[in-house]
Amino acid sequence: MKRRVIASLLTLVLCLTLLPAPAFAVDTSEPAATDIYVSRDGSDDNAGTQGAPYATLVKAVTEAKSGATIYVMSDLTMTECARFYSKSLTITSLGDATYTITRDDNFAQQQDTARSTYNPAMIEVQTHTGGEGAGLTLTNIIFDDAGKTSGTVFAQAVSDDGTGTVDTSHNTDYVQDAIIASNATVPSTITLGDGAVLRNFGGMSAVRATGEAKLVMEPGSVIEDTTITTRGSESDKNDAEKGPAGAVWLQGGSFEMHDGAKIQNVNGRAVYVDGGEASIGGTISSITGNVNMWQNKQDKNNKNNKVISGTAIHLRNTNATATLTSTAVIEDISGGGSAVFVTGENNRFLTEKGSTIRKLTQTIGVNCVSNKNTKLNGEITEVNGAIPLRLQTADVVLGEDGIIHKNELISHGAAYVHNSSNLTIYGKINDNYSSSGKNAAALFIVKNGPASHATLEQGGEICNNTNGGSKYGAAVELQQDSCSFTMNGGTISGNSGPCGAVQVRKGSAKFIMNGGEVTGNTSTTRGEAGIYVEDGTPTVELNAGKAQSVTLAANVSASPSKGHVYISDRFNLESGLVAMVQDTKTVTPAEDSLDIKLGNASADSNAALKT
Repeated sequence: MKRRVIASLLTLVLCLTLLPAPAFAVDTSEPAATDIYVSRDGSDDNAGTQGAPYATLVKAVTEAKSGATIYVMSDLTMTECARFYSKSLTITSLGDATYTITRDDNFAQQQDTARSTYNPAMIEVQTHTGGEGAGLTLTNIIFDDAGKTSGTVFAQAVSDDGTGTVDTSHNTDYVQDAIIASNATVPSTITLGDGAVLRNFGGMSAVRATGEAKLVMEPGSVIEDTTITTRGSESDKNDAEKGPAGAVWLQGGSFEMHDGAKIQNVNGRAVYVDGGEASIGGTISSITGNVNMWQNKQDKNNKNNKVISGTAIHLRNTNATATLTSTAVIEDISGGGSAVFVTGENNRFLTEKGSTIRKLTQTIGVNCVSNKNTKLNGEITEVNGAIPLRLQTADVVLGEDGIIHKNELISHGAAYVHNSSNLTIYGKINDNYSSSGKNAAALFIVKNGPASHATLEQGGEICNNTNGGSKYGAAVELQQDSCSFTMNGGTISGNSGPCGAVQVRKGSAKFIMNGGEVTGNTSTTRGEAGIYVEDGTPTVELNAGKAQSVTLAANVSASPSKGHVYISDRFNLESGLVAMVQDTKTVTPAEDSLDIKLGNASADSNAALKT
């Protein structure tokens, strides 16, 4: 009997050994991520558990497996960069407390093959092929640079391109990139979640995202200054390639700012899009301009030499895009400069209906220079002492939902179009007030280089603007040779100022009206406030539409070769008269004609007018 049992067991063992190998393969998968704990009272020789925490964040990110959460159990001071590769980690405070991690006065330099020795961020998230989807999430935690700067020069550290021609020896002089930085070659994400705060960046930025890196600010996240009132070096301010970048610095990366996220109380600049794409739906507030910022531009025509570069958002380089979504708010911007500064022909700035740029003090609203891709469908309002919309060698569309209103101006109008610029208006420029009366209250078109042009389209409005001065147009001022304004439709009404609602002034300026209405406006000094033609040899063509009056000043000298005044029989001239300022004469059409033409009139007509 025993022999039969033993034989059966041997047969079973033999059968098991002949089964396919996979049935007994060893489990080689990574063990599940384990939470890690860090405390100033811990030790890096510990196990990293809650009962035996590590002492440094560097040790924690090194030991943590992808997917782990690192719990901070106390305030910490960092003396070196916590850098990790191709894994996804979360850092948060333990329990209900919110702990602060601060940069030490003596923060260690770091080495890598690209930049040699350099001054690093507090945390660097690096990814490479195989690390797609990796990144960092912060919740309920504060990282504070405390304004501390490693290095002496505010400039971008350079990287060896492999040719041996890039000198990286000066990288130790350059300040740190950021508090949090990611230079990703494959997609990775830095997420600032609820309760995550980045404060008082001392280097180039609070967050730098380059390449394939993405920054997401979720509701409840904040980037701010609490102790910084100025930043950068006075020795760098006259060098365009030196100076801090901004709270968020994109170089080919992307940025999503959700409703409920905030960038606030920052000195210098909030968002610097040096290539890349930003979608902003949160609030950027209380930003103060600073002449020391990188790529700062100054207005040479401004006697006070005020900054005109971006303080809330600055787009430059190539393929930079920023969108203000329907929930975006930019407010309380001061110190000169521009709330939004867009430069570069291929860069793109868009505002959606519902977005707001407001409460600016001596700060331009949207400033477009050498740009062809700006479209505004949001609101610009409560700009005090500066231009709400400024174009220089730029093409801008004020969309049908766009509105520039309730601004108090010193000069140049609510929209200032100059130096070969073009503004197309489908929206509204309404209820603006010019206190000093210089130029116009709504739309000012000037040469200052090549000629500029603006067009008012069907549905557009320039209404209820007030020019408190004694010289210029109430709503639209055409200045200098070859500048032009075309009305294809729309309404210009309810405006009040010294001259007509539309003043065609100086040289060969041109006003063409193919539709719309210029009615119900008030002149404070010169009678009817419709269309006022003054100075030089202008072209005025009233082809269709309606106006309350046309007035020709004494110094208008239209001639067939240089300019003319034409009023079509299809045009509704409410008063029925063209008023001549000189000798208070008026001109009416001949009995056999329904048109009035001045400048290409017959010799007899010219002789009669001269008499």
